[in-house]
Order: sequence, then structure tokens, then C-alpha cells
Amino acid sequence: MALGIGSAGARIVSALSKETTLVDRFAYLSCDPADLESVDGGEKLLIEGPIDQKLTPAMVRGLSIRYQSEMRRLVEGAKVVFIVAGLGRATGSGLAPVVAELAKDSGADTVSIAVMPFGFEEKLRFYAGLALRRLRGVSRGVVVVDNDTLLKSTSDATLKEIYDLANSEAVTALGSLLSRQSDDSIPVGLNKVLGTVFEDGYSFLSSASSGSVDKTEEALSRAVIGISKRAETKEANHAVVVLTGDSALRAGETATAVKRLGSMFGNGAIDVEYSVSYRGGSQLQVSVLASGFKATRYDEYDPLASLRTVMDDSMEYSLPSGLEGVPSCE
Repeated sequence: MALGIGSAGARIVSALSKETTLVDRFAYLSCDPADLESVDGGEKLLIEGPIDQKLTPAMVRGLSIRYQSEMRRLVEGAKVVFIVAGLGRATGSGLAPVVAELAKDSGADTVSIAVMPFGFEEKLRFYAGLALRRLRGVSRGVVVVDNDTLLKSTSDATLKEIYDLANSEAVTALGSLLSRQSDDSIPVGLNKVLGTVFEDGYSFLSSASSGSVDKTEEALSRAVIGISKRAETKEANHAVVVLTGDSALRAGETATAVKRLGSMFGNGAIDVEYSVSYRGGSQLQVSVLASGFKATRYDEYDPLASLRTVMDDSMEYSLPSGLEGVPSCE
């Protein structure tokens, strides 16, 4: 199953529900009714709270206590749970680690897909870094999606267009990774995707497009550069490369991408799988899912990370003012 948390998670999972055939059911969880109203189908759970206060991740977790049984039911029975959330704001940062832990306790293999904030959203960095590290501790695999490199390559777009484009590229890449064999695609297979993501450390999903003469080389290079800005590329040990284009997409372009990926990462021993989709346009989109990264640049977002190894690092729960005395659970 796939579970979208918060605004970004709901938008991505809703769009993904129309793209993938490997996910059996979809669910959505948010503190904002508008997020749930914008999606079609699937199970929906609203965490209700006061509208006159700015919530923190700890407050969202506090409000969620009385919804524990409903959240547990969302993930029960699933063999694999994909949790998609934007980190940095209260809902995604607060609930994603909680739901991932519930899914883990239910016996599912949990894959958390973390969409990180843009570089200019400095106020979101601390919560994003903290939530990402906590997700790593309770998930079988964590896939990091960085939107900041996309912003730098499309600086003339409006902010809404940036968000829409980021979500669209994430959905295209995830949809290709989670697809079955068809007349217009050659999928990599769910087992190979999970085998890549379940490697120790973090995974990164990066995408880039090109319509130039050397479009495969250019798009692949830009996708790898996107990862290099957030992690040490030589640490990568497994990767899946996805090429999405039209019917003119040739086998030679796939071969080029597979051969060049190892050298671009600076690791000739990297294990590379591939997937091809002919449902795109004339511009070639290359998506790279790479795993094995021991650390990320996002570690710097949490300046207390080094201290947490000797401190009680259990997740904090609190309630908005005025609700402290309200019984939340038995």
C-alpha cells in the first residue's frame, strides 16, 4: 500500500494512484481537511486539532494519540508500506515517523519516501533533518527526494509551478519504478526496487530531463549531480536507472545510461538495474534511484544530532495550549 501524509504526500500519492499497478491500496492522512478533499478514492483519516494555533510536529503527534488505532488499521495487512511525506512542516515531520513505526510493528516492510524542503525554506530545515533521521531508525528503507536542485534549474517558474513540477517528476519516477510489464514499458520489478532501497543507509531519487542531441548523457549527468550535492556519490552501491520517453527511445540510450552510471558515481563496482517507459514525451526523463549512502547533507539540519546519541531520543509528544488537560488515550 501507499500512504500519503500531509499536503505533499497526499498530492503525490493521489497522482501515483493513477500511474502504478503494483500498489493494491492507497490511504491519506492529514491535519488539513483540504488535503483529503483534493484526493479521489482511498482511505482517509483526518487528525483534528485547533485552527487558531500554529502546530509543531510534537503537537501533531500529541493530537494523533487518540487516533492510534485508526492509523494502525490503515497499515494492517500490508506486506509493503510506502509512506510519502514532505518533511519540514508539522504534519509530515510529526506523523511520518509515527506511522512508519506502526507499519513496522504490524510486520510490514516500510519504505519512507521523504520529500525535503527547498533551500530557501530555512525555517523548515531543523524539523526536516530530525524527522529524516527518525524515519531512518524505524523504516526498512528511506528514499530521499530533493526538490532544491529542481528550483535552480527552473528559476523562471512560479512557486506553484515548481511544486507541481516537482510532484510530477516524483510521480513519473515512482510510477515507472512501481509498474508491471506492459506494451509501453519494461519495468525493473518490485523485488529489485526493494532490494535497492533495503541496502544499508539512505537512498536518493533524482530526476532530470533533456531534449538535446546527447539527451541521455545530459539528463543522466544532471540527475547524478543532483545526488552529489546531498551525499557522497562514491558510497553508492546499488542503483536503478529509469528512462522515460516516447516511442523513439532506443535501446542504445538505455545501454549508455547503464554503462555511464558507474563512472559518474565514481564507483565502477556499482550494481545497476534499469527500467524503460515509452509513455513520456520527446524530452527524455532520466530518474536515478541510488542507495548505500551512510550520511547526507541533511544531517547538518539537526545541529544536536551528535548529542542525541547519548541523550534520550524518543519522539516528543505535546498538545496545543488549552488542550493539555484533555484525556487523549486510556
